[in-house]
Amino acid sequence: MYNYFALHYDELTENVDYKVRSDYISGFFNKSGIPENASLLDLACGTGTMSLLFKEKGYQVIGIDLSSEMLSAADNKGKGTIPFIKAEMQNFSLTEPVDACVCCLDSINHLSSLKEAEKTFECVYNALNENGIFVFDVNTVHKHKNILADNSFVFDEENYFLSWDNERIDDYSIRIILDFFVYNGKNYDRYSEEFIETAFETEALSAALEPYFEILGIYDDLSMDKPKTDSERLYFVCKRK
Repeated sequence: MYNYFALHYDELTENVDYKVRSDYISGFFNKSGIPENASLLDLACGTGTMSLLFKEKGYQVIGIDLSSEMLSAADNKGKGTIPFIKAEMQNFSLTEPVDACVCCLDSINHLSSLKEAEKTFECVYNALNENGIFVFDVNTVHKHKNILADNSFVFDEENYFLSWDNERIDDYSIRIILDFFVYNGKNYDRYSEEFIETAFETEALSAALEPYFEILGIYDDLSMDKPKTDSERLYFVCKRK
């Protein structure tokens, strides 16, 4: 998972305004009394773009991800200034608790079941200081059913061609199949990867959080608006009990 994809992840997510999202998230920290020199865990940090933005704001950042390739890219960008750890979201621990945790860009949707989400929330709870803040976002069931669905996307780049196919498994789960065709000077080499993203009902996520967190708010993407029936991404802002 994410072996070849990691090499091109940043290029393929150029449309994501990471700074806007980091500003939005840090706004919740500020409102909750978490200062910008606080310790912060970037869970499922990927190639570390968000980690670096939070570090630039003054946070003491730790990154966790399961993909060695993603972590290698993150470490190269961070130039050794951020500790990155290889671990599963649903099975990790820290030697010292942190003040805040973020889990960005539908990383929670990579969990295969609500049980795995519950394990993740328990790990985050154990990793946070008392009254620590946890902010994460998720793709909604509406997005999986109506936007991603069985759609396909094509990326025709200078050095490779990517076919991105979504297969709708059911109302909640999407299989994402990536086929890279990379020019080697004479012909094209093919690299294929696939993974599944699962959407969860808002009520189910709220129930999974309840033993560990007080939910301070659930918001439509990059706003202070309540969730809508056609919301594609939601942010959960939670406080450790």
